[in-house]
Amino acid sequence: MRQLFLRFYLTVVVCFLASSLVIGALYKNLLERSNEHYLSDIFKTTISVVESTLGDLPPSIWHDEVKRLKNKLPLPVEIETLNTYTLSPGNQDALINGDIIFLQNQDVYLHRIPDTGLMVVLGPVPYLQRLDNFAWADLVALLLMCAALGVPTWLWLRPLWRDLQHMARQSRQLGEGDFSTRVTLHEGSTLNSLGVTFNRMAHDVEELTASRKALIDAVSHDLRTPLARLRYRLEAIKGGAESSQQIVAIERDLGQIDELIEEWLTMSTLDKPQLKLETQAIEILPWLRRQISEFSSQGNITPELVNLLPGKTPFLEADSHYLTRALANLMGNARRYGGTAIMLTIEWENGLAKLHVDDNGQGIPESERQRLLQPFERLEVSRNRQTGGFGLGLAIVSMIMRGHNGAAVISDAPLGGARVTLCWPSPLKNAL
Repeated sequence: MRQLFLRFYLTVVVCFLASSLVIGALYKNLLERSNEHYLSDIFKTTISVVESTLGDLPPSIWHDEVKRLKNKLPLPVEIETLNTYTLSPGNQDALINGDIIFLQNQDVYLHRIPDTGLMVVLGPVPYLQRLDNFAWADLVALLLMCAALGVPTWLWLRPLWRDLQHMARQSRQLGEGDFSTRVTLHEGSTLNSLGVTFNRMAHDVEELTASRKALIDAVSHDLRTPLARLRYRLEAIKGGAESSQQIVAIERDLGQIDELIEEWLTMSTLDKPQLKLETQAIEILPWLRRQISEFSSQGNITPELVNLLPGKTPFLEADSHYLTRALANLMGNARRYGGTAIMLTIEWENGLAKLHVDDNGQGIPESERQRLLQPFERLEVSRNRQTGGFGLGLAIVSMIMRGHNGAAVISDAPLGGARVTLCWPSPLKNAL
C-alpha cells in the first residue's frame, strides 16, 4: 500500500506542480499584457496632469507643487533631472524625444518635461514588484497544497487497495483448488466489474471441473461393465464354454465400447471453443425424408413428417453433418425410450427455424428436463442405463444447437410423450 500510495501521490504532485507552473506563467503573461495598457493609460494621464499643473508655474516651485500633488495622485511622483538615471542610448534618445520610458529594474516611468532639462518620475509601482517577486508565503502555500493532495489520494487508494487485497486472497484460494470461492465487492467499488468477471470465471471453472469429474466417473463406470463382461466371457471360453455364442456376446460388448468412445469423442469435439460449424443452405424437406428413410430401415417405426413451412422448396441454413447427428440422436431416443409413434414437425417463424421430435411415451418430468441436457445424466426410472444409453445423446444435441446459436428445448408432445425441439436462427428461402 505504501509503495502504491507514494507512486500515485508523486505522480499527482508532479502533474499538479507542472500544471501550476504552466498556468501561472500563462496567467502572468496575460496579466502583464493587459495591465501594461491599463498602467500606461494611468501614467499618461498622471503625467499630463502633472505637466499641465506645472506648466503655468515657475520651475523654482515645481518641487513644492509636486509634493502637494502627491496626496491627490494615484502614484508616487518626483521631479528629477535628465541625468538622474543611467539610461541606454536608445532610452536616452527616446526620453529626449518626449517618449515615456519604463525602467523595468526599478519599476519607474520617466517622461521629459518639454523644453526643460527635467523629467517626471512615476514610481516605483508596488504592484509590479509583487508580480515579479516570489515570496516565501507563496512557497509555503504551494507546499501546503501539495500536502493536501495526499488526503484525497489516500481516501481514493485505500478502498482500492482493500479490494485488490481481497481479490488477491480469493485468487490464491481459487488457485489452490477451492473453486467455490467468490469475490464480494461493494457495488460502488472501482473493481466491481472485475469482481463480476472473476466470479463468472470461478463459476465456469467450477462447472468445468465438476463436468470433467463426472465425465471421468461416468466413462470409467460405463467402460467397467462391458470390460467385466469381456473378462467373464474369455474365462468362459477358457473353461470350455460354447465359443460361438461367447464371441457374438464379445462383439456386442466391443460395439458398446466403440459406441461410448465415439459419443465421447463427438462431445469433446463439440466442446472446443474454436469449433466452427460449416452452415449452408439445405433443401430441408428432401433432407428430412432421407433421415426418416435411413432411420426406418433400422427398425419397425417410421416417423411421420409434418411440414408447416411456406413454399414448395424451402431452404434453411444449418450444418448438415451435425444437424443429421442431432436428429438421429433424438429419433433414436424416441424409439428407445418412447412408445410406438414418432412425429417430426418442421416450422419457421420470425427468423427462427424449429424442428420438433415427438413421441408417445411416458414423457419427461419438467423438473428433470434441464438436467438431462447435461452429459451423463439419465432418468432414474424408465430412461436409465438398462435401456442401453450412455447419457450423452441429449448433451450432444444441446452442444450442436449451441454451435448453431440456437438451443434444444424439452417439453410435452401433442402425442402425450416427450417433445424435443431443435431451434436455431436461419433465413427461409424458396427456390424459384
